[in-house]
Amino acid sequence: MALLDPIARRLLDRVRLAVGRTATRQGAHRSKTRGTGLEFTDHRPYVPGDEVRHIDWKAFARHGQLHVRQFEEERDARVEVLLDVSGSMSRGAPRSKLARAQPIAAALAYVGQRQFDRVQVRTFGDALGAGVPPVRHAADLPGLEGLLLRAQASGPTDFPAVVRALAAQSGRPCAVVVVGDLMKPDGFPQGFRALGALGHTVTMVHVHCAEDLAPALDGEVELVDAEDARTVRLRASSALLRAYRREVEAHLEGCRDAVRGVGGRFVDVPVELPFEAALKRVFDVDGTPAR
Repeated sequence: MALLDPIARRLLDRVRLAVGRTATRQGAHRSKTRGTGLEFTDHRPYVPGDEVRHIDWKAFARHGQLHVRQFEEERDARVEVLLDVSGSMSRGAPRSKLARAQPIAAALAYVGQRQFDRVQVRTFGDALGAGVPPVRHAADLPGLEGLLLRAQASGPTDFPAVVRALAAQSGRPCAVVVVGDLMKPDGFPQGFRALGALGHTVTMVHVHCAEDLAPALDGEVELVDAEDARTVRLRASSALLRAYRREVEAHLEGCRDAVRGVGGRFVDVPVELPFEAALKRVFDVDGTPAR
């Protein structure tokens, strides 16, 4: 994948994507469900209706009683990666927030398919995008990369509407990873709590830039909202910028609390951070702390 250079792929080949309690089918995640996986766990007495092929004939020869072998299933997981493409993701330096978020989404899919998970990557703004077919194998990655490279940051955000659309399309709990900047003053905490109530495991990868907290403004300015194009004229002062920063920090803390409240992870990724270091945060390499 062009979005992932050889250095990034070497790192990703050594990590795993944590999916919590959402594994549902045969694959790479260990399940407590007794089934037809590969690892033997125990015997139990035979009862009519059990498959004959699971009878342990050696045990019968020793003890004269029929027992069947039980196995611990290894199961795959369904992972939903939601990539924010709203207008505020166009901001940032030395790269835009979207430019940092795109390869992170690619990395999540790359690792997921390596551990036999089914990874669906979709964009969102004020609605949930259709995405491409779920990534299950390396052959599926070019189609995903095309989706990511075509993504452009524009328009508003409506995260509760996105969560409702996901709930309508998703029949069972899964691992949900949101990659975005949270630059909407409402909707995100409610959305995270709704995801938790639906049984999903939640990870928030917060991609942000310096101007999110400290915009370089001075004197009389006219601001244009990157998402809905509304304009406002104001006089920027140090007191106003301090008040703005307090509001944004309180909003972000509310988002962190909501994610933590449903047992999720909140990971901070500034756009200035080198990509390898960003990947280590996302995949919790070497105990890199999430906030």
